[in-house]
Amino acid sequence: MAKTKKGFFEMSSNFTVNRICEQCGNVFIAKTTVTRFCGKLCSKRASKQKSRNEKMAAMDQVVKKVLDAKDPDGVNGEFLNVKSAAKLLRASDKMIYHLINIGKLNAVNLSKRKTLVFRKDIDKLFELPPVVQLKELKPPPISECYNMGEAQRIFNISEKALFEIIKRNNLFKFQEGKFVYVAKSDLNSVLNPGS
Repeated sequence: MAKTKKGFFEMSSNFTVNRICEQCGNVFIAKTTVTRFCGKLCSKRASKQKSRNEKMAAMDQVVKKVLDAKDPDGVNGEFLNVKSAAKLLRASDKMIYHLINIGKLNAVNLSKRKTLVFRKDIDKLFELPPVVQLKELKPPPISECYNMGEAQRIFNISEKALFEIIKRNNLFKFQEGKFVYVAKSDLNSVLNPGS
């Protein structure tokens, strides 16, 4: 042991210890049992990594607090009041009440001033109805049809009145070339029901 200027004793290091660097993983010879890194570069890198990890942990805590905080609009709950439902749909309260009144949106009145809407019912508003494949209507043979001019002469009605009758009764019409046709049986059943 050697005495220093301040009167403390200093141990001489006569031994060596094989250690593994915590940063790079290389084996090195350490002069003390508490040495963690093989050199100044690995020590600096480890220090920077520790600082970076601490900053990331602090940011993760901030993000977690924000996510855990109560939803200020109240639109993430299972049940929504009318105002929250309106905010979620970006609509007015009147629109929500209208959807409830026409039966498109289910709601529960807990009291005179408290109406709740189930969040799943709002989500169902956006589900698309199943697509129904319609059979392709094949036009009847032209020999069994009137063109618009013939129908006007036979039934003695104007073109506008004829189209209104076809539209109102949802009769099938089709175009072949430059003429529009409607089935004789359909038009006779509407304009001459007794015959």
